[in-house]
This record gives sequence, C-alpha cells and structure tokens, in this order.
Amino acid sequence: MTKRKITPTSLIAFTLSGIFLLMVQFGVISPIGLIEVSYSQFIWLFWISVIFFIVSMANLVVRIPAHTKWAMGYTGTITRTVKIAGKPKDYFIKGAGDASIREVLLENWPFGEQDKDSKWYVVDELGNNVTNNPLSSLDGTATVTIQEDTR
Repeated sequence: MTKRKITPTSLIAFTLSGIFLLMVQFGVISPIGLIEVSYSQFIWLFWISVIFFIVSMANLVVRIPAHTKWAMGYTGTITRTVKIAGKPKDYFIKGAGDASIREVLLENWPFGEQDKDSKWYVVDELGNNVTNNPLSSLDGTATVTIQEDTR
C-alpha cells in the first residue's frame, strides 16, 4: 500500500465541496435563490453536491496518517489506577492486558519514594489479593500494600 498524505488538493476539494453543498442546501442555488436554476437542474445539483462532498470526505479520511496513535486502533495496552495504602495520591500504570499486575508494576514502578524490591502485594477495592492476576481483570483502583520489615 502506498503512503498517502493529506495534500492541499484534497483539502481544497473538501472545502469547495462543503461550500457547494451548503449553497445548495441553504437555497443560494435554487429555483428561487440568488443563483436561479430550473427545478430539474436543482435536483441534479443537489445530488451532485452530496456525492461530491461524500467522495471528497472519503478521499480526505483515507489520507489520515496511519502513524497517528488514534488512527491505529486498539494496541492491547491498557491503563489502570493504583495507589499506596494510606496515601490519597493515585498513579496510572500501563501495560499489556494479559500481563500480571506484578509484572506491570515492576516495569513501571510509579512510587518513587518506595523500593520496588521490598515485599508488597496488591488488593482490589473488595480487598482481594490481585497481585498475580492479569491487568485486564482489574476494575477500579488497586491498592499496593507494602509490608513493613519486622526484624
């Protein structure tokens, strides 16, 4: 597939088709408008303006760069919210939906003030331990509880 880019020609065609469509729709070009045409010419102009607008819009849409993030669709990466027990600040973690919550947290440890090598576990809003569950199974805000070292 060839790389298509939005060109000035496609933008001009879209703009002109939109103007033409509005002129026909608002009656500027009509049997009783500023630009007078017969009734049969008006019917033809109406359908030509609609088709011209649809074709120019389709031409513009297929030229949207495929490298833009929002044009790529679902990538498999999801985002969830976590916080440290006892602290009000929420953090976002992002990872593959089938990766465990532990793996995602270790990759993107959001808690700079805490050591990720300490003993910790993750609970959901119902208090269930979800540390090794897939990230996609988590709903709501998860709480990371860091176990104190009692030596």
